[in-house]
Amino acid sequence: MNGTWRGFVCGFGDLNAGVGGVAWDLGEPGAMLLTDGKARPASFAIEEGGDAATLELSAEGAEVEATLTPEAAPVALAGPVESLGVVDCKAEVRPAGAAKTVRCQGQIARWSGDVVAGAATFRYLTVEKGDELLIVTATGSPDAPGHGEDRTAGWRLQGEDATPFEETLISTQYDGRDRPTRIGVELWPEDANQSSRAAATRVAGSALGGVNTGGTWSGLFRCHADGTEGLGIYLLRRG
Repeated sequence: MNGTWRGFVCGFGDLNAGVGGVAWDLGEPGAMLLTDGKARPASFAIEEGGDAATLELSAEGAEVEATLTPEAAPVALAGPVESLGVVDCKAEVRPAGAAKTVRCQGQIARWSGDVVAGAATFRYLTVEKGDELLIVTATGSPDAPGHGEDRTAGWRLQGEDATPFEETLISTQYDGRDRPTRIGVELWPEDANQSSRAAATRVAGSALGGVNTGGTWSGLFRCHADGTEGLGIYLLRRG
């Protein structure tokens, strides 16, 4: 992806190994690291070469380095967030002190514009679904009564092929501290019969862990999408 990028999200994770991480800069930088079943706020350093990136995360004595290598060319996603470019990656993850390297899926998303300017909330959600990556964005205006009124968009990314969904619905459950604990997503393809319960791609996810960093909550989720288990990344930026 060429151009000047004003915001990014970079993430990876492996459900079986219990390791994952997310770093971002959406007006303010932040990061989280999941190791040994515990999510912690983290500091990060990122080194980019072309469309690849090496991400170093550090949190309370735990350190992880992940090299994310694109599997295909970056894809520009058309829709309400026209400045969004996403690349699906293979990640090689090296936890400090571990004998083995973990290989898993990763991703890099970049925005050329300020996606959080003037928004009460901004959500970025991705879900691994086999060899596909489901991508959802949602922007809430300050006068919206709830995120059911958000401006949403969703895509299915497979290699360099991105297919937009006609309608994207998100539901979120929270704990007593207003942290997301469960998510549900319905993604309706274009020209689908809304009365057909089999038409939508449905995702259900439960949180593996999450943290608040500044105005952003970030979490990793164990997700099920049409019978396929995968990792979900969820960022919620509150204005």
